[in-house]
Order: sequence, then C-alpha cells, then structure tokens
Amino acid sequence: MEEILVPISIFAAVVAIIWLFSHYNYKKRLTAHETLRLAVEKGQEVSPELVERMSYLNDPAKSDLRRGILLIAFGVAFICLGAMIPHDEPDAFRGMLGISSFPIILGAAYLGLWRFSHD
Repeated sequence: MEEILVPISIFAAVVAIIWLFSHYNYKKRLTAHETLRLAVEKGQEVSPELVERMSYLNDPAKSDLRRGILLIAFGVAFICLGAMIPHDEPDAFRGMLGISSFPIILGAAYLGLWRFSHD
C-alpha cells in the first residue's frame, strides 16, 4: 500500500502546486481588470501610466523568469529530497533524479524564453 501512496502523493503535490500558481495568477489578473473596469464605470480618468503599470503585472517576460526560477528550484528540491533517502535504497534516488529532471528542464526552457524575449 505504501509503495502506491508515495508516488501518487508526489504527483498530486506537483499538480496541486501547478494549480495553485495558475489560480493565483488568474486571481491577480482578475483583480487588476476589475479595478480598471470599476474606475472606468465611475467616470474616473485612466492615465496611461496606470494602464502601463497594470500591464506590467501581466508581463510575459517577467512571468517566464519567475516560472523558470521556481521550476528549477522545485527540481533541486526533489534532488535534495532524494539525497535524504537512506543509502540502502539506491533506486529511490535515481527515481527522484528522474522526477526532478522534468521541472528543471521546463525551468530551463522558461529561462530561455525569458532570455530570448529581451533581445
């Protein structure tokens, strides 16, 4: 039973973390748009500086940098977790290296997107 629950919980944690990031970003964008909409409905003048600042919240290049760093940190955390496994389980460490490769490679891809968007 334990050999089934551990992998399921690891993958469920990955899904939960991705969902939390997506949900937080959605809420942030929704709040910014609602604020702008309310200002326009109340007849307040919307300055170009305000629109620029609000668009900075959704800057894809900035998001790529953040996502890349977070995914690489997440992969490194899996490597550290694998290093804490007792040495009588060498296959477990290899499994953690395999799992950690996915967020590290995705993080590197996001960092590449960030880098090439600044040229």
